[in-house]
Amino acid sequence: MSLFRRGIERRTVQQFGDSSIPTNGSLAMPTASGVNVNDQTAMQLVALQACVRILSSAIARLPLNAMVDRNGVKMPTPTTPTIVADPFGGAGNTRFPTRRAGLKQLAISLLLRGNGYGIVTARDYLYRPSRIAVLHPDQVKVTMNDDGGRDYEINRIKVDDPADMLHLTGMCMPGSATGMSPVSYARTAIGLGLAAEQYGAQYFGKGAHMTGVITVPGDLDKKRAREMKEGFEASHSGLANAHAIGVLSGGAEWKNISVTPEDAQFLGTRAAQNLDMAMLYGVPPHMLGQVDRTTSWGTGIEQQAIGFRVWTLDDWLGTFEDAWTAMLPRGQSAVFDTSELERTDTAGRWSWYATARTIGGMTRNEIRAKENLPPVKGGDDIDAPLNSAHSGDTAPEPTPPPDDPPAPPAKP
Repeated sequence: MSLFRRGIERRTVQQFGDSSIPTNGSLAMPTASGVNVNDQTAMQLVALQACVRILSSAIARLPLNAMVDRNGVKMPTPTTPTIVADPFGGAGNTRFPTRRAGLKQLAISLLLRGNGYGIVTARDYLYRPSRIAVLHPDQVKVTMNDDGGRDYEINRIKVDDPADMLHLTGMCMPGSATGMSPVSYARTAIGLGLAAEQYGAQYFGKGAHMTGVITVPGDLDKKRAREMKEGFEASHSGLANAHAIGVLSGGAEWKNISVTPEDAQFLGTRAAQNLDMAMLYGVPPHMLGQVDRTTSWGTGIEQQAIGFRVWTLDDWLGTFEDAWTAMLPRGQSAVFDTSELERTDTAGRWSWYATARTIGGMTRNEIRAKENLPPVKGGDDIDAPLNSAHSGDTAPEPTPPPDDPPAPPAKP
C-alpha cells in the first residue's frame, strides 16, 4: 500500500494529453496513412470506441458471484467475500470506484493495451485481498524472471511481493510477460480510418466542392463577377426556386460539377473500417449500426446475443474470472452470471419456466427470483406439480358423522 502511494506521489499519468511516461505508441513513426496512432488517438475512431464501449459495459454490468463446488454443482457461497462484492471499495465510500466503474476501467485498459493492472491495497484478517486499486498501464513495467514468474515495477519502484499485483492479459505470445496490444497491432487499419475521417471533415469544412460554375467569354472584373453570382443565387437558390427555369445572357453558360469517384471514395473506406474494427474485437456488425446486410450471428435478438456471448464475451469474462478466482479461498471460484444476456421476450421466458417447472427443474420461488419477484410460501417444493397444492400438504381427516341423538324415554 505504501508502494502504491509513493508511486502516485512521484509520478502521475494523465488520462489525456501529455503524461510523465510516454503513452503506448506515442514515440512510434506515423502509420502509412500519415496519422499517429496510440490508445488515445485510436479512441477518436468512432467504430473502435463503440467496440470498447460495448465490451467494457457488457463486462461491468454482469453480476459477479463467488461459487463453491458441492457434489459437482456450483452453488453460491453463504457469504460473499469483499473482493467479489466490493473489490474497489466504492460501495460505501465515494472516494473509491464502484464495482462497475473499476471493472470497466480494467476492461478498457485490457481492450486497448492488452493488459489490465491493479494492486492490492487492503487485506482481511486472513490476509486475503479485500480491495484493489486500478493502475494505469503506463505506470507498470513487467519483466519475466529466471523462474518464469513476473516481476513488477510501479513508476520505477519494484513491487516487493508480486502477489499484490492483479494482472489481466489478452492474447499473449508464448514466453511474453505482457499481452499483445490490439491497438499496436492494428495501427495501420486504425490510421486508415482516422485518415478517412480527417479527409471527410476537411472535404466538407473547407467547402472546396462547388455544385457548378458559370462561364462567360472574356474577362470579368470582381464587381461584375460578384453581381452575376449573387443574382444567380437569388433567382435559383432555396426551396421556393426549386425546379425554376434559369436564363443566362451575354454568352454565359452553366456547368454542373459532380462528386468524382475519388472524392466519394472515403465513404466506402469508412464503411470498410467499421467492419475492420468489428472484426478486430469480435463485435457483431449490427451492434455498430451496420444493418445494411443480413447478419450471420443468428436470427432474432436472443440468438445474436448468445452468439456474441459465446464467441466474443466468454473469453474476456474468463480472463476476469480466473484473476478473481486466484484471490478467493481454495475451493471457491468467481463466476459471472450471464443469464441477463440470454433473456428472451416475455412469452418465451414464461414458456421456458413452465417447462422447467413441469419437469422439476425449477421451483416456483426460483422462477420468481429470475423475475425479481418475492418468494411465496411453499414455493421451494420442487416436487409440487403445476396447478395443484404442493407435496407438503396433507389431506384433512374426514369429519366423523355426528352420533345419533339419544332415544326419548319410554312412556309409562
